[in-house]
Amino acid sequence: MSLLVIEGLTKHYGTFKALDDVTMTIGRNEAYGFIGRNGAGKTTTIHVVLSMIAKTSGTLLFDGIPITADDVNYRRKIGYVPDVPSFPSYMTAEEWLAFTYAAHGLDPRKQRETITAVLAEVALGAGKKRIGGFSRGMKQRLAIAQALMHRPMMLIMDEPTSALDPLGRKDVIDIIRRLKQDMTVFYSTHILEDAQKVCDRIGLIEQGKMIFEKDMATIVTDQTLRYFLSVVEPLESLIEHLGTFGKVQDYTVQNGGLSYVVDDETDAAGLLRLLLDAGFHIQQYRREEKTLEDVFIEVLHENHR
Repeated sequence: MSLLVIEGLTKHYGTFKALDDVTMTIGRNEAYGFIGRNGAGKTTTIHVVLSMIAKTSGTLLFDGIPITADDVNYRRKIGYVPDVPSFPSYMTAEEWLAFTYAAHGLDPRKQRETITAVLAEVALGAGKKRIGGFSRGMKQRLAIAQALMHRPMMLIMDEPTSALDPLGRKDVIDIIRRLKQDMTVFYSTHILEDAQKVCDRIGLIEQGKMIFEKDMATIVTDQTLRYFLSVVEPLESLIEHLGTFGKVQDYTVQNGGLSYVVDDETDAAGLLRLLLDAGFHIQQYRREEKTLEDVFIEVLHENHR
């Protein structure tokens, strides 16, 4: 069942179309990866959903109810994690979360229990350390904790791993993986590796338009036959023989070898036999699994033809 439905969303700044007929549906208890290049329209979409900016046209439904700019009730069901969170450096994590809890008007009798549970959920210990001494990764986890204080139905995250080191990114991805069991996570990112690890569905926006939407399971089980091959001999000679074979759809040079696509496994075996008969010495030969990055590049390439 859908939690957030966006239909025909547009946002104009004068003659510039920041969003152009954006339509998407986000289900309950799923992690939806909202991907696209920087400036594609991801943050603008989020700001419209949160009523931080006004739409030009379109319809938005949250939990079956139309979203209007003056309706605060639906926003109480959403948690928001910005890409660059900001906190008062003199406060501890515990103090900041107590302030956040009170600002939500939540039951004061459950404040201590809630803060302790949320701190544990994002691995920030007892929360006694001042925020001024936090690493970027710790601040990002505190931003997630803040967004969870009122137990929202949906958590919206805008580029939460964009400025983190690999360990910090892993921490956030692990948190998302746990959270999507209990709520919907709307995860905006341009880091495709992270999206592939945790998202159930993917929507790709380009120049303000939605150009692709698909289940992650379908993406990773795509039947395109792509192989990687490297040989001792010069690449130029290998490329020449690929042209002679005539059944290679596409190839790219990478990591000292060739990544190429064929129609079926018979063609793959035929090319390998041709190269061996021609005296090539094979260094590496493997079938490559399709990644979200592959899909991203392919879809953008098709869109700009």
